[in-house]
Amino acid sequence: MAISHPIVAEIARGVYCINEFGMDSLFLIVGDSRALLIDTGTATFDLPALIGCLTPLPVDVALTHGHMDHAGGMGWFHRVHLHPADFHLARSITLTMRRDYTRLIRRIAGGFFDVDALNVRDFPRQPELLPLGEGDCFDLGGVHVDVYETPGHTPGGLSYLVREQRLLITGDACNPNTLLFPFLPDGRRAPHASAEGLMATARKLQRLSSLADRIYNGHTGFAADISFLPIPAELPREIEGLCRQLIDGTAQWQEGGQMGLNTSVWAPHGRICFDPQHYLEGQ
Repeated sequence: MAISHPIVAEIARGVYCINEFGMDSLFLIVGDSRALLIDTGTATFDLPALIGCLTPLPVDVALTHGHMDHAGGMGWFHRVHLHPADFHLARSITLTMRRDYTRLIRRIAGGFFDVDALNVRDFPRQPELLPLGEGDCFDLGGVHVDVYETPGHTPGGLSYLVREQRLLITGDACNPNTLLFPFLPDGRRAPHASAEGLMATARKLQRLSSLADRIYNGHTGFAADISFLPIPAELPREIEGLCRQLIDGTAQWQEGGQMGLNTSVWAPHGRICFDPQHYLEGQ
């Protein structure tokens, strides 16, 4: 029987990971006085109702970045925090994009989840987007969540350090399947969407690992792979190495990628998918 509800796991005390039918992972961090939701998913289920089952506290909402599988459910809320460089991305999300993505993951998962494009909610309005950036902090009462800028996958990528629990939540900044999209929806070249930009973020995540015992990305379990495991500890270092090879011209390219990016380079624990014409600064 196919799974018809999101899967929730408490990965640390008061920190919940929500697997949205294999499409993305959302995180709810509960303090003594407030809670923080990181990412809103694609909007295939009643997210506020699920949050209400986990905590009665008031909830702030923040996004790791502006792509449809992380910001697609922001219409559930009145106010959402996001880096300003990703405001345009988030506001460009359409119902069609979210439905197409739901169909894609359903097909990859082979019917493992009972979800389809008709489950995707439409919203009559967009929320107010509030700027968020490096050095900001959410005080949840006994729990502090620090904000760090980690661009590359998108210009305004953010990561969140749950200070007391020593957890780092990075969205898609450094995944086993890291995607470098060179252009924004309006056709402009995306800032930091390059090997140089991604390498800087990979180095930053290595520095932040001294403050975190585990790093969780925005797809802890992809499609029918049900997992709540953190990314391999070696991955940020490996992504840095792949970026360095792309920059110095020693990378071994392979055909095949994802989401329209048809070239990739591989390391033991992951890969980077990119546009072979636009992967360096200035291209």
